[in-house]
Amino acid sequence: MRIAIIGAGAVGGWFGGRLVETGHDVVFIARGETLTVLRDRGITLNDAPPVPVPAVPALSEAGEVDLVLLAVKATTETDLTGMLAGLGEGVPVAVTQNSVEVPQLVADVVGTERTWPGVVRGYFHHTGPGAVEFHGGPISYTYGTWDGSDDPRVDEFGAALTAAGVEAVIRDDIFVGVWAKAMFVVSTGALGALTGAPLGQLRTRYRDSLAAMMTEIHHTALAHGVPLEPTAVADTLAFADRMPAMATSSMHRDLVSGAPAGETELDAQVGAVCRMGDAVGVDTRLHDLLLTVLEQRGEQTPLG
Repeated sequence: MRIAIIGAGAVGGWFGGRLVETGHDVVFIARGETLTVLRDRGITLNDAPPVPVPAVPALSEAGEVDLVLLAVKATTETDLTGMLAGLGEGVPVAVTQNSVEVPQLVADVVGTERTWPGVVRGYFHHTGPGAVEFHGGPISYTYGTWDGSDDPRVDEFGAALTAAGVEAVIRDDIFVGVWAKAMFVVSTGALGALTGAPLGQLRTRYRDSLAAMMTEIHHTALAHGVPLEPTAVADTLAFADRMPAMATSSMHRDLVSGAPAGETELDAQVGAVCRMGDAVGVDTRLHDLLLTVLEQRGEQTPLG
């Protein structure tokens, strides 16, 4: 299986580097300084020597591939049509973004039959062009076809991930996984960016607010026909209780560092919940509030 990875940040860099280390055929799609570093040095995982990898500036220059892993950060400036230009006929796109909207946006470009929604779990840090760090804990990718239909490439990709040290979780009801992940990452990312607090404080000092945000996401998912369990909020809080106390999301870190809101995942994560709630008449007032406040902060000065 030949795999093209669009984006060499935290997720794309780690997945791609590990796949190459375990003998799989991978080509990175990157731009600017990252492309130069990948070509000249390779991908660096933690403190190990760089792993040589092929890299090109566009999917159309990657040659024939069997699968595309979309691992770029989703922002208001993400051009999915441009990124996926040159996609071969019938080639599926595996989605990794923390957004309840991105699977549909990808499907609008390539069709639902070629869109594999998915979510990544694991705390990775993109430390520079072509460099990623991961310091323990679970790593998984939960994914599946749009409608749960069989596709032998799903299992083939899962086997490749497993060999690379990534737990592959294949679901027929993948949108349950997408919304369940959003319940954790969107609420902790937005509340963390607002307060400047890591997960350990969010799940204690701000627990009631965190639970209320998760509840808004739960109600929105149910209104869209996604059958999350009645215990989903409690289960997600219990998951948060097991994670490292100093953990923060990439959206949190970007916003706190002063990155403009339009260059962060704020709209793709929080804005998506607001829009999905509006579409079905669900009250998402906490997400609406945090979106407005964080957008305004992003237009002003760094938070810390």
